[in-house]
Amino acid sequence: MKMSVIRPGLVRLLGLVAAAVLLLSGGAVLTQPNPAMTAHFIDVGQAHATLLEFSCGAMLIDAGTQDDAHETALLGYLDAFFARRTDLNRTLKSILITHNHLDHTRSLQRLVETFTVERYIDNGFTTGSGRFGPNWLRGEVKAGRRKIVVRDIPDTAVEAVADKRGLTDSDIDPLGCPDRDPGVRILEGRFDENPGWPEGEFENQNNHSVITRIDYGTASFLFMGDLEEAAIELLVDYYGDQPGGMLDADVLQVGHHGSQNATTAELLDAVTPRVALIPVGEWTFGQSGGTFTTFAFGHPRQTTVNLLAQHMTRRRTPSKSVRVAEKARQFRNQTVTKAIYATGWDGTVRVVARASNDITVYRER
Repeated sequence: MKMSVIRPGLVRLLGLVAAAVLLLSGGAVLTQPNPAMTAHFIDVGQAHATLLEFSCGAMLIDAGTQDDAHETALLGYLDAFFARRTDLNRTLKSILITHNHLDHTRSLQRLVETFTVERYIDNGFTTGSGRFGPNWLRGEVKAGRRKIVVRDIPDTAVEAVADKRGLTDSDIDPLGCPDRDPGVRILEGRFDENPGWPEGEFENQNNHSVITRIDYGTASFLFMGDLEEAAIELLVDYYGDQPGGMLDADVLQVGHHGSQNATTAELLDAVTPRVALIPVGEWTFGQSGGTFTTFAFGHPRQTTVNLLAQHMTRRRTPSKSVRVAEKARQFRNQTVTKAIYATGWDGTVRVVARASNDITVYRER
């Protein structure tokens, strides 16, 4: 396992980060003196699934996989996780699906059938290439075969929050860790009326992605789903672009697999990320054919990687030579020196944040 230390002077950890709780005989719980949050950006190919681990529970953002092999890998990863965290009883406090595209929902049904899921949150759409898993889950709950709290998030509910601090409640934020309690907030949801976007943008389901912010002490994470430029502009206008605002986050999940239309200078001015994570497949996926592939889309784009680099000061240690796309089906070598990581370059990436805002990045390769 390779490790990058993002803050100078941070104590280097060996191996995987241990669970934030120690189970004692009789079921009592002893918390560690320096608790941590770990975001596991799991390598699921040209798709997205991130496991969020805390001392008192775990949740999942998106359940996408590229193909059957990556679905098997995702289930195996979670099996191994729960084998280590036996205190969690193979239970996810929630699964949040950003939007109904297949690369974000493909493995939802298998996950629900394999593990205990207490809550399910999405934008409420019943259409889209990834509708089958979400619609199956709703059908199971409606028929009484599964006891899962189901919530859909319209943006009107987010706008109803008077202080523009994002929407939260006991379903959106089901965690209550005694050592360090994380905060989970939704910053944008489904739009029921066109907010003034150009033709075609309202029908684009990427622009209805559920945007989520996680705070852990003074550390923060922002999950962008596949939000594109029209919706990004609205998001930045609503929350403002001042450092320290609701969009300002230490760790950014880069939207839409690093495409050319999902990261803007205005967004990065607001976020000021220290670490950026791109969920993306290996660049060779689709070289032999196929439409919905890393190679055919050209992910991640060189323009996006360069824009991220311009807005970041932290560095990878060591730097890495990677393949980035100049356009669809055309890739070139580039050396990445800033703290930009991608599952297609690095395999599964684990970002460990402590309440003091120390952040360490572990990568498989």
